[in-house]
Amino acid sequence: MRYQTLKVVANRVEAELIRGYLEAEGIRVLLRPATSPYGGTAYFGDTGPFEVQVPERSFARARGILAGLEEKGEERI
Repeated sequence: MRYQTLKVVANRVEAELIRGYLEAEGIRVLLRPATSPYGGTAYFGDTGPFEVQVPERSFARARGILAGLEEKGEERI
């Protein structure tokens, strides 16, 4: 199964919040430490940026769910 990055967030806490919303809707989520937008190969641990990834076949639905959350005032997501 191929995964696609839905969003890059500031840290693991933010990524876990998004994971919770999406998994409650039946969408599988992988969290991957990221170095973007900072570049390089450094590892920042749980306090650094994370990529929220979803299966390619679920990407459009996940994007819609995330957009709905952002519209409802979940601006940190």
